[in-house]
Amino acid sequence: MTIYLSENIKRLRLEKELTQETLSEFLGVTAQSVSNWERGESYPDITMLPEIAGFFKVSVDELLGVNRAEDEAEIIKELEAYDNILDKKSKQEIINRLKEKFPNDFRILLRYMACLVHFKENTPENVAKIIAIYENIKQNCNNDKIRISAKRHMAELYKGLSEKEESGITFEDCEKIIKEMPRMRDGQEMFCFYYPKNYPNGDEIIMNTLEEQFLLLNTVYSHYFHYNSFSCDRNFSDEWVISAFKTELDFLNFVYDDGHYGKMWRTVIYNYGHLGVRYFKLGDTVNALENFRKMCDLAIKFDNMDRITTMHSVMFEGNKFDKHTLGSSYIAKTHIKELLTEKYPLSEDFKASDGFKELLYKLS
Repeated sequence: MTIYLSENIKRLRLEKELTQETLSEFLGVTAQSVSNWERGESYPDITMLPEIAGFFKVSVDELLGVNRAEDEAEIIKELEAYDNILDKKSKQEIINRLKEKFPNDFRILLRYMACLVHFKENTPENVAKIIAIYENIKQNCNNDKIRISAKRHMAELYKGLSEKEESGITFEDCEKIIKEMPRMRDGQEMFCFYYPKNYPNGDEIIMNTLEEQFLLLNTVYSHYFHYNSFSCDRNFSDEWVISAFKTELDFLNFVYDDGHYGKMWRTVIYNYGHLGVRYFKLGDTVNALENFRKMCDLAIKFDNMDRITTMHSVMFEGNKFDKHTLGSSYIAKTHIKELLTEKYPLSEDFKASDGFKELLYKLS
């Protein structure tokens, strides 16, 4: 049976808006004792439990959290459903129901915050809710992963608001959040090589770390050399960008030599699309269509895969891949069709060609 005494004491104290010093005075112990209890470094004497429970007007069982095992099982089941469901409305219904029943669970609050950031309009009311959740997580949550994820959502929110003149938010507000986040060298990926040989799941940890590094590198790479080259002061020639993306794809096809791209599926698919756009810009419609065709074929292959698959490349042999890692609502064909028909800067003549129509037919 799991005991949740430490976090319950802290939660109940915060609900009463008491400091550790104030609580210690009521209970006749030192403030350091209360601090140790809340960190789980020590526990109150068993004879004090009725006194502490009485002070907070809860039962000893509630103070210990002995009934929480059932709640925890429910939370885990519902959060798994939330993370893997496709429909946005259903996701919101799940997280709203969980938040109402478990208002102090930071895992739930983080997902509720994400829903507000990504699915709701940035009204003053919603922004105020997001900021309140963020401050709660920042001040009271001890899980670094949740705290950093909350910062990510805040950075996304502030980035969007900074582009609206009437919001009162500038990019400096976004930058402040970004600078509070850890640098790559301070993350667990830096220390994956600490795992000893034959350590349980050690190979899996290292393989996942490698994929995270590949993904992060591509994200920065793409935004600097491809997306920003259309708008920033420093422009890269189309020929150079084509060479850069071809080189990256050569590397990824070498690493994922079985044709299963794991966490890099979306990256590889989109990179062929980037190449197609650049070739079209240079007037090379043959190579443009060829790269768009590769993009479409890979999108179809991805959508036809089982959710859980096993990789067989030399570097990632035996590693399991869950498609929902890329987002439970990610349907590759739908996104690619939207890019080809609405997002990519392609001429109407090109879209009217038989080769282009063939691509759209494949995606239907």
